[in-house]
Order: sequence, then C-alpha cells, then structure tokens
Amino acid sequence: MCTVVKWCFISIVTGVAVGLVAGGFLLALRYSMKITAALGTLHYLLLFPGLILSYYLVRMLAPQSAGHGTEAVIDAIHNRHRTLIDVKAVPVKIVATIVTISSGGSVGIEGPCAQIGSGVSYLLGRIFNMDDSDMKKIIICGIAAGFCAVFGTPVAGAIFAVEVLFVGQIFYDVLLPALISGIVGYFTASSIGAGHLPSYLVEIPQIGPGVLVMVLLAGVFFGLVAILNIEGIHFINKMFIYYQITGWKRPVGGAVLLLATGILFGGDFLGLGSDVIQSMVMGERNLPLGFLIKIVAMGITLSAGGCGGEITPTLFVGASSGLLFATIFGLDPSFCSALGVSAVLAASTNTPISGTILAMELFGAHIAAFAGVACAISYLVVGHRSLYPTQVLLSPKSRTFVIKKTEGGEQLVRRFDSISLHRIVRFYLERIKTKLIERR
Repeated sequence: MCTVVKWCFISIVTGVAVGLVAGGFLLALRYSMKITAALGTLHYLLLFPGLILSYYLVRMLAPQSAGHGTEAVIDAIHNRHRTLIDVKAVPVKIVATIVTISSGGSVGIEGPCAQIGSGVSYLLGRIFNMDDSDMKKIIICGIAAGFCAVFGTPVAGAIFAVEVLFVGQIFYDVLLPALISGIVGYFTASSIGAGHLPSYLVEIPQIGPGVLVMVLLAGVFFGLVAILNIEGIHFINKMFIYYQITGWKRPVGGAVLLLATGILFGGDFLGLGSDVIQSMVMGERNLPLGFLIKIVAMGITLSAGGCGGEITPTLFVGASSGLLFATIFGLDPSFCSALGVSAVLAASTNTPISGTILAMELFGAHIAAFAGVACAISYLVVGHRSLYPTQVLLSPKSRTFVIKKTEGGEQLVRRFDSISLHRIVRFYLERIKTKLIERR
C-alpha cells in the first residue's frame, strides 16, 4: 500500500513537471509556426537556415538529441546507454525541433516530447535519489506524460509509453504510475493552453460479414503501408550515406530536396501536417497517394539533420493510405482514413493496443471492434520491423518470421528483418497437407 501511495505521488509530480515543460514547448512551437506562416509560401526558403541550424545545434551541443528522440529514450531504458538521458539535451531538443518544424521540416513532435519527459523525469529521479529500478519507472512515467501532452489522448499516450518498450509484453509494474503521470501531464499542458483533445465525427458502419472482410483486407493493406513507411525512411538515410552527403551538404541538400517537393506537390507535405490529417479524416481533402510523398519528405528531413518525431508523419501516412484504400474498394473515405491512422501507427511501432485505444479516443468507442481487428492484422503483417529497432522482442509474433539475436542473447526488432516468404508458404502447405492426411 505504501508503494502505491509513493508512486501515485511521484507520478503526479512527474506529470506536472513534464506537462509544464512539454506544454511550454508546444506553445513556443505554435507561436513560431504562426510567425513563419505569415510569410506565405516564402517561408519554405527558411528550410536552408532551419536545417543548417538544427544540424549543427544538435551535433555540437547534444548529439543524443539527433533524429526523432524516441529511439534514444527506448535505448536508455533498456540500460544499454544510460548516459543518453541527459538533462542538457532537453533545451537543445526543444530549440532544434521548433526550428525544424517552423521552417518546413516534415517531422512530428512526439519524439521530442518523449525526450523532454525522460530528461525531466531523470532529473526528478536524481533529486529523489532513486536506484536503477525506480529510475527506470520514473523515466517511463515521464515519457507517458510527454506523449499524453502532445497526443491529446491521455489513455492512449500513457499505454503507448509502456507498450512501445517491448514487443510481446507490457511492463505492467509501471502501468498505473504511467497512466496517472500521463493524465496529469495532459491536464497540466491543457491548463496552460497547450493541450487539446481532438475528436472527429466519423460514421461507423454496422458490423457485418462484408464489413469485417473489408476490415481484414484493410489490416493487410495498412501493414504493407507500414512496411513501406519503415523501410522508406531508412532507405533514404542509406542513400545519403551511399552518396557521401555529409557535413554541411546534408542540411543544404535536404533543404533543396524538400523545397523541390513543396514546389512539385504543394505545402501539404511539409511542416507538421496536423491540420492536413484532420482535413483528410473529415473528408475535406483527398490525398490518396499523399502518403508516398510524406514518407519521402520525412525521410529527407531526418536524414538531412532535422530534429523531430516520426509519429505525426506516420499518422499522416495512415490517413492518406486509408483514402487510397477507400478509393480502390469504394468505401467511406473518413472511416477508412480513421482506420489507417490507428493501424499504420500500430504496425509501425508495434503497439496494437495503443493504436486501438487511440482510435477510440479520437473517433469514438463504436470504432473499437474495427480498429482492433485492423491494428492486430497490420501488427502481424509488418513482421519484426519497427521505427524503433531498440524495442526488445520478448515474444515472437509468429514462427514464420525471421528473428535475429544479439551476442548477449537479446532478441531485438530490426528495421530490415524480413518475412521469409518461402518459409511462410512451406509452413502453411505443410499444415494443409497434415489436415488432409488426418481427414483420410
């Protein structure tokens, strides 16, 4: 009982502290985006100084702040590089992300908020003189508070912080503290005008055989889109390395490519893109192939030294690919876009429970059955891939998937682990053959 009371108190303190810092970050980001948006299309010229500043700011002051941030936090929680939790990285991450997004970089804000949460909670852990076990718990609470502040979905954000650490198992010991910290963090950010609870009016069809078949197909489709999302981002980074685009050439080259993307396809694919996601789900915009452009823009931004997260662009990818699925099969675009938002996120990050809860918080409880099926199927289809390769694989999704082990015996999710097609075909052919023999 004393332990529960202790962690309730710690969770509340962590939620308030992280909520204030994350909320301040969100307010500063909104203000900077408002200023640059006043420049009209000319503000995309800020991509050059923006990416250059972000690249050198991170490289010189806090290299651990590079990229999307969530990967570094997960790595630190698994005790491989505890030094990655560095309080000085928090202001660097805040400034670099604001500069990247406000100048037109195609990244999100969840990764930075996760690093903000981990940095602030790590500082609190030092103040409370916590041991390694408790330090890990308070860091997870901080991540939950950061996610909830930016997601605007208190339950899904908290569950995501716990579920994203492992594949096949949830860290139940910290589930209650994470929920408390996440909810407190969300309401703290909201109290200073930074948080919001988005909701969308989506017409949910009646459950029936035909609808369920289409949802099953949608799950497969969104799983394939998630594979494209994961592999595409890292393929672009490999291209930067292959063509030896290093030093100042990275931000300058990335700015040129992003500017060309904006000129050719429009500004919808640059910047944060939250308003575009909302308009697609509401049926106000139709960008059925926009997810391909968004993947490229996100990959270029991160490879060029931009600082930010991958979740918001992934939600964009899900919403846009849902419109393509609706176009192909003649279905309701808003419903398919809503499924895409949850299923592509679930598959890309191996978080089917969080994806389902996210759909319920955004689109209403009536979508639960459809979102749950789509998230589960896409989660299986994506195999042992992830946006975050430091996720620890505790329970394989299927015996037909290829699994790699580290020297220490730990099974990790790798970006380029692939499904062995011939093993899958052979596995199911043998199952069919066995069933036929048994019937005889």
